[in-house]
Amino acid sequence: MKIKKVLSLACAIAMVAGLTTGCGVGNKSTSDSTKEAKRSSTKDSIIYGTPTAPGGTFNPVLAYLGSDNLIDNIVYGSLLSLKPDGSYDGYIAKDYEVSDDQKTVEFTLNDNIKWQDGEDFSADDIIFTLEAVAKTDDDSSKVAKIVGAQDFIEGKADSISGVSADGNKLKIELTQSYAPFLADVGTLGIIPKHVWGDIPQEEWTNKTELLNNPIGCGPYKVTEYKDGESVTLEAFDNFFGGKAKIGTFIMKVVNQDAIAAELTSGNIDIIDVKELKSDEVKELEDAGFTKYSIADNMYQYISFNMRMPVFQDKNLRQAITYAIDRQSILDNIVEGRGELINSPFIPNAWSTPDASDLNDYAYNPDKAIELLEASGWKDTDGDGIRENSAGEKLQFTIRCSNDSKTRENAVLFVKECLKKVGIEVEVSIEEDGVIAEDCIYNHNFEMYALNCYFGKDPNPYFWWHSSSASDEEGVASFNFGSYKNASVDENIEKGLSTMDQNERKAAYTEVAKQINEDAPMIFLYVQNREIMCNSDLDGFDPGTFNVLYNVQKWSLAK
Repeated sequence: MKIKKVLSLACAIAMVAGLTTGCGVGNKSTSDSTKEAKRSSTKDSIIYGTPTAPGGTFNPVLAYLGSDNLIDNIVYGSLLSLKPDGSYDGYIAKDYEVSDDQKTVEFTLNDNIKWQDGEDFSADDIIFTLEAVAKTDDDSSKVAKIVGAQDFIEGKADSISGVSADGNKLKIELTQSYAPFLADVGTLGIIPKHVWGDIPQEEWTNKTELLNNPIGCGPYKVTEYKDGESVTLEAFDNFFGGKAKIGTFIMKVVNQDAIAAELTSGNIDIIDVKELKSDEVKELEDAGFTKYSIADNMYQYISFNMRMPVFQDKNLRQAITYAIDRQSILDNIVEGRGELINSPFIPNAWSTPDASDLNDYAYNPDKAIELLEASGWKDTDGDGIRENSAGEKLQFTIRCSNDSKTRENAVLFVKECLKKVGIEVEVSIEEDGVIAEDCIYNHNFEMYALNCYFGKDPNPYFWWHSSSASDEEGVASFNFGSYKNASVDENIEKGLSTMDQNERKAAYTEVAKQINEDAPMIFLYVQNREIMCNSDLDGFDPGTFNVLYNVQKWSLAK
């Protein structure tokens, strides 16, 4: 039985070192104000605020919530650590070497690594983790290019033959050059074989006690999990990289409406403030907090359910996109703190197509009306809502996750835009977990609004390849809207099979152009990610894809 999981930070596909310019290093800004920010912490604790409650699935093979993955990132170790500039640090592996044909990678592991229960770490734990990943529906492709992995995935072999260990050396052989390999495998959180190895993998999701109280080899160990409230972690004394300077790390759930109040009252030290208004952010800077601005790792969108016959009409999809004044959303709702995109690639990255290659779908209600009427959608009864020749009204429900007020406001604005061209939309604001379960697993939606994560590597396979779509109720997939296009599939595969950046860019430009033309999704905006933190915190160096980079080296000045 294979394990399925939902969209997460962990499953966003990662990049090959040196191939990206899209990873933003945090830009720190401080106020000239002489006022001191209150601080929640003692010198030996830090409190990280999050609007999304952790689910307690603290196992990197299973985790699907971003907040769970943040915890996993400091509880578990990985072969490599992703730096804010997009390059790699050694972590469990102190170094690595790639063969000339890019088909063999040898890692040299650090000595004296301990698990948080005192057991010794070994290369067998890495092999065990890779094989666990191979057994999952959603992540098996991360290891599929390893020699022997496909036989293992298909049950024809008891192990992955292309992975071997000799002392502190771990060798992985690939069937072909594979661009995202270092990130796909190098950043995997390693789980302990002695904890999970005797439990059938199909039963892992039921092991609540183990999931809530994980055993890793990273700098912090979970000591208390309060469902819906907080996670408390203590510095691991025997962390091989040296005991963390701050003794206690707490993740606390914070209501989005109370972010500013929680900071100024001293209840938290770090939190994402991109949902706050610009004047609120300025007030926090004036109060003495430090702001970091980094490129966000996600874009906001509204998806069509391509399983529905009505949305098979490209004219309709394009018309809806033309009818939305996205520039007004960016200028007024996002307050200019971001940018528009027209394809699923992070702005300013090497892989991003040139703007001239894409239709920018600038606001054009007249064009929207032209396309609608060309497809037979006309308001023949004069009630303001278009209908087709069968009398079916052009009306839909957009289901919107409630984890972003900015997105909620954008979707409500979309409703008004579509009303002007004769499309009636109901907006249903729902819990994030409900959206994940009912839309992503059960495909029960007409249109829905959520965010999609950019990968650290631009590989769009999981989101846009036809094989990543599922039309079976109860079976989740990352290609949520079930978009399928043979040309897109072919070019995604081309981009995966070479490490030549120019060749990859050419392939991904073709992917972007086709998706842009087909309009299976309304790309709304990419918002800047702004993080506010206590000015006493030293060493905080967030990156787009690793916000808690080097957490063990953080310190508090007072």
